Amino acid sequence: MPLLRKWALAGSGVLAGLLLLSYAYGCFQAEPPKPNDEINMVLEWNRCLLEAEVVSEGHRGPIVARTYGYVGLAAYEAALPGLAGDFQSLSARFPDLELPESPSESVFNSAIALNACYSVVIGRFYLSSPEPVRHKRVSLEDKWERIFARHLDTAVVRISREYGRSVGLAVYLWSTTDSLGYRANHHNYDRNYTPPEGEGLWVTSADFPMPALLPYWGGVRTFLADREMYLAQPLPPYSTATNQLYYVQALELISLSKSLSSENQWIAEFWNDDQSGFTFTPPGHWLAITNQVIEMERPSLEKTLETYLRFGLVMADVMITCFYSKYHYNLERPETFIQKHIDKSWRPATPSPSFPAYPSGHAMMGAATAEVLTQLYGDTFRITDKSHQNLRDFSVRPRTFNSFHEMAKENALSRILLGVHWRMDCEEGLRQGLLLGKEINALQLEIPLTK
Repeated sequence: MPLLRKWALAGSGVLAGLLLLSYAYGCFQAEPPKPNDEINMVLEWNRCLLEAEVVSEGHRGPIVARTYGYVGLAAYEAALPGLAGDFQSLSARFPDLELPESPSESVFNSAIALNACYSVVIGRFYLSSPEPVRHKRVSLEDKWERIFARHLDTAVVRISREYGRSVGLAVYLWSTTDSLGYRANHHNYDRNYTPPEGEGLWVTSADFPMPALLPYWGGVRTFLADREMYLAQPLPPYSTATNQLYYVQALELISLSKSLSSENQWIAEFWNDDQSGFTFTPPGHWLAITNQVIEMERPSLEKTLETYLRFGLVMADVMITCFYSKYHYNLERPETFIQKHIDKSWRPATPSPSFPAYPSGHAMMGAATAEVLTQLYGDTFRITDKSHQNLRDFSVRPRTFNSFHEMAKENALSRILLGVHWRMDCEEGLRQGLLLGKEINALQLEIPLTK
């Protein structure tokens, strides 16, 4: 074979080898994460929370609200070493919370830590949930670690993952030291609780008799709120006289229930979320709204985590302080008053919950969340709430609102339209929720600049 041809064949072989090597190298050099991937990950984990509460027995109302507080805190603390700005840990506010030592920023990745933290803390709170919940959690953790780890040094991945897991576990272990809140999902209804007896005091519904729901929840550890400071205002003196407040507000419910307009029917159904096994909880509806806000706005990771932190803290404290007031006043539900004093055949549009009426939890959580979201995203935030669109066997059309406080007021109104709350329950709930929202808004996360 001529020498020139040998060289040509050799050259082509080398070229082919170089091309093959280049191709193989390119395959292993995966694209770095996209700019929105961190936010998408946080959104997926918070949607996972909603999915878990729908199918997990015992995880209703107050219990999931408490969970949101711990999950939001854990996520914030897990990502903290890598956040831009002068954000500070909240551990000083919680002396019994023992967090691990923060790693050096040079060997830390917030996304890896966040992912690991969410997996641990959600896994712990939903330990007894059905297999699909566990499978979803494992799949999410694996998916997002592969996305974020493919361009990182293995030491960074390992250190960040372990830190996130340690923070998630530390926050969860701290939650277990609150004996009233710990594993409350295993005993929602207290058959040993005997409610006080007397005129105007709460009794279980004759049509749907159930023991009291979480009668001692008002003693659960709060994050920031002083339960005594948020005790609802005293009720007006109880009276069955036809010219007094109780009778007048009872007549309002009877009048409304006779023929709800199509609009009012829509409002009543839209906010009536607490259908175990079919929907998320009433606090879950506000988490679904918060998720939609994050999806619309695509804020920075710092603002995203601040949103979920403040939302979780306010939701947890709202439900604790609300139940503290409920079982302090023990006000009967409107149906009891109406059936006893006006019309024994009258029924609310939906069964009354198995706990006292005053104040309204829906009204409180709505006003508090609205105040938090308004500070973060403005008082003229237009949103079409599509929270129910992915729920099976529960179909309610989306509704459009021009502000978060508009949503909160409609949420409170829905309880009157359904006939399960007095108007005074909702008015006081809105007042108390607004005050709690303001307290959470005053929480300082960033270290102020010195002059």
